[in-house]
Amino acid sequence: MPAEGNGPRASIFERVRRALRGVDRATAPALPVGEALHPLALAAVGLLVVNDWVMKPRWGPSLWTGKLSDLAGLAFAPVALSAAIGLALHAAATLGARVDPSLSRRRLVACALATGVTFAAVKLDPRAAELVCALLSHLGRPAAIYLDRTDLLCLPALAVALAIGRDELRRVPLGRPAAIHRLGRPAAPALADVRWAGAPASHLAALTAAIDAWDVDAVDRALDRALDPARDA
Repeated sequence: MPAEGNGPRASIFERVRRALRGVDRATAPALPVGEALHPLALAAVGLLVVNDWVMKPRWGPSLWTGKLSDLAGLAFAPVALSAAIGLALHAAATLGARVDPSLSRRRLVACALATGVTFAAVKLDPRAAELVCALLSHLGRPAAIYLDRTDLLCLPALAVALAIGRDELRRVPLGRPAAIHRLGRPAAPALADVRWAGAPASHLAALTAAIDAWDVDAVDRALDRALDPARDA
């Protein structure tokens, strides 16, 4: 049992989530890839690998293996795209660009929409399917895409990616406090999407005040609190 006064221990899922996500600090921001390292995102990757590299070679393509690939890909692709954009913006910020590389609600929704539109295109348009297959082949992963309108029934799996992104926003996106300070922005509007995602108001108020005052120790304490579900009540 935890020591008295320490509150309940975080679940195994929560501890794994923290370990994968990394530690964000005011003066040492973590890479903005938390959404792609979410346990659900990694589970989707695992399902995709097992399905494509084990199940399909062993039992051959089928209705079920095809749908599993689509579901897993739609769950993971938006957050992978978002993380790739975040890394590119992080590199640009390192070179002096005035950009915020952290995940935002706008980027999350845009990546989900882009994934959905691309998926629908390759399932309905043979030219789009050929283009994607050629791109994957150049990347060293030969692929075949079968046109099948029923695959569009898998599009609701995008909701998993949106839920993953919302969870990352609720925890304060990696690199956000440092970016707010570097860009000289007021913290409250810059954290609006964190509020939208459901971050506790008391935690958010403490973080907002700490960023505006640029009290590094207080920012770090507020970030630690954002990762402690036992204090959310």
